[in-house]
Amino acid sequence: MKQAEVGKQCKKSNCINFISLIIFALLSISMASKALYAKSKPNISELDLAVWKNELWKKAEQLQIKRSTFDRAIKTLEPNYKLPRVRTHKAWAQIKRAQEKSKKTGAKKPVTKNGLPLSCYRPRQSEFLFPTKYFPKKHLNSLVSRGKILKKKYGKTFKEIEEKYGVDIRAVLGIWGRETAFGAAKNRFDGVKTLLSLAYASAPEKREQHTTNLLSALKFIDDGHISIKNFKTSFAGATGYPQFTPDVFEQYAVDWDGDGRKNIWSNVPDAVASAANYLKGIGWQRNQTWGFEVEVPDDFDCWQEGPKSRMPVSSWLKQGVRRVDNHQGRAQKFSDENLLAQFMAPAGMKGPKFLVFENFEVFRRYNKADLYALFVGQLGNKIYCSGKSQNCEFQAKWPQKDTFNFTRKRICEMQSHLKNSKASDETPDGLFGGKTRRGIGTFEMKNNLQKTCFPTQKLLKILRNK
Repeated sequence: MKQAEVGKQCKKSNCINFISLIIFALLSISMASKALYAKSKPNISELDLAVWKNELWKKAEQLQIKRSTFDRAIKTLEPNYKLPRVRTHKAWAQIKRAQEKSKKTGAKKPVTKNGLPLSCYRPRQSEFLFPTKYFPKKHLNSLVSRGKILKKKYGKTFKEIEEKYGVDIRAVLGIWGRETAFGAAKNRFDGVKTLLSLAYASAPEKREQHTTNLLSALKFIDDGHISIKNFKTSFAGATGYPQFTPDVFEQYAVDWDGDGRKNIWSNVPDAVASAANYLKGIGWQRNQTWGFEVEVPDDFDCWQEGPKSRMPVSSWLKQGVRRVDNHQGRAQKFSDENLLAQFMAPAGMKGPKFLVFENFEVFRRYNKADLYALFVGQLGNKIYCSGKSQNCEFQAKWPQKDTFNFTRKRICEMQSHLKNSKASDETPDGLFGGKTRRGIGTFEMKNNLQKTCFPTQKLLKILRNK
């Protein structure tokens, strides 16, 4: 080979090696860049959250919330996916796709292996199970003692609040005692984080309302009613002595003592006045009570329970219903026999029975459970009760033994059978309330059974065989 050809070949090899080095270097840089980008690149949910926060700021700005307040409260927060009803957007999307697929294929609603709705297997709520357990004597007496101390300390202020809003102070104290044990039961969840979690990652149809609550909270924080650090809520976003949601705070909270703060977290007059204002706003009837314990004849049609059977007191009197006066120990007359009342018996014919009025429904607007409404009414009465202690109690006895074995699943099964037998139109949900008792009473009436309006194992067996 000639020297010139060798030289040319060497130059060609050098050229090839040089190009190879360049390509290798470029590939290395590219791979390194991709790795770095992959490491720093936010995932889709993080991008969604950043976009969502920007949109939230636009709404906050319209409410004149300061940017500094917004950033301190929101900037670094991420949803708490451990909260009930909070899931990732991916999880909600999967649920939606499954629902849409079910609609397209005409599939039936999901059921369990036992043929019962899935709602029967959700966590139980004490308001809807064995009623006697909702009134533990030791706890109730403890609340009464605390309430009496507050009554003695703030009696004059309470009377002024009562006169201004036209709401029985006993009702307000009953609610406060039930909600937070007069402040002894503390909310432990970070308020802003909880509301952000619900606003961003609760069920899609609930997010708008939760966003409203989050913005309301940011507003009252910005206005100086409470600090970000001290703002605590329940897992569902309720806050303060009376357990207001932030939108309720915005509409009804009161600065009773005129110090510039609507302080429902540690200021008793502010909290009590705010709760009274709220009760007035949702329909409290001035100069009326919530209801009375009554006695009924042995053959009384207990299936008449609930709003559907509301009628004047005079009509109930014609059926033999009589008021039990807890203070005198003997039957008393109703002050107005024209008032509309409904029959309510949480333990059917086996426990205390009541005629309740519109203010009982106001309690239920605070919390939809019958037992909740009865608890707050009874607690308020006991705090202001005078005379012998036994005259301040329910006069009829509650059933002491759970012979039915109350569980949400068993109640749901009974509801399903009642609906199938045309005794009830209630959608089975495992929650034991007035509709279920009315359904039981209707079934007992149609089948010539003893009127109890209360679940029994015997009745469940009969229903299973229908």
